[in-house]
Amino acid sequence: MEEEQSEFRHWDELLPDVLGLIFSYLSLKELLEVIPCVCKSWSMAVMGPLCWQYIDLFQWSIRCQPHQLDRMLRMLVTRSSGSLRSLHVAGLQNESNFSFITENAGSLQVLRLSVSLISDSIVKQTAQRLSTLTFLDLTYCPKIGAQALEAIGKYCKLLETLCPNMMFLDVLGKVEAEDEANAIAGTMPRLKHLDLGFHLISTECVLNILPRCHQLERLIINVCVSVKLDRNFLTETYPYLEISLMTPVLICEDDESDDDECFAM
Repeated sequence: MEEEQSEFRHWDELLPDVLGLIFSYLSLKELLEVIPCVCKSWSMAVMGPLCWQYIDLFQWSIRCQPHQLDRMLRMLVTRSSGSLRSLHVAGLQNESNFSFITENAGSLQVLRLSVSLISDSIVKQTAQRLSTLTFLDLTYCPKIGAQALEAIGKYCKLLETLCPNMMFLDVLGKVEAEDEANAIAGTMPRLKHLDLGFHLISTECVLNILPRCHQLERLIINVCVSVKLDRNFLTETYPYLEISLMTPVLICEDDESDDDECFAM
């Protein structure tokens, strides 16, 4: 009986690396508030990098104050000790945080930074640190323009997915939408998935992207109202390409009315 029991090890006797791998499946709240209180060995394990290779702060970051986000982001990225592979966060309010992320991005493959105030200048300064990226989500980042996208294309040669889609109000009055599309076409030939929703780009821009991003498998151009594409041409020329093109539909309030009063949905 004693021999059988000796084959098993108590939870608190597991190696920190093993515990770290197990704990990586837990929620952020459990990792920060529950696990450290169980025992000393668990507390030590949750401080190690294996728990923080994949950091998802999205839900928490959209509810917290900017100073709380700054502190949490820096604490968890520091814990990753250079092993960070995926980071999802929203609402970065200062560029020093973006710079800090890139300083710890030696293994980073997936970066999601929605609704963040990062600019062309900081991206140009730090893009060379993001050379391992394969997935970049810049959804609703209104300060990102052609210069940032060109720097990303120059240094992020492994990039396969790019999502710089915008909110409608953010693109109003923006004059460089075509420059952004041309920066993508000129520097990102390995892209497989591209989301340009709400961008004020032209049909010409899309037709410039397609042959130059020749590995493209999926293109999202929802509500790009200036884009007019021939479905038959696309099917014949790019048979393996999936295109999502949702445009506003004009709906009449009363089909029988004489004044044809319509509105966009």
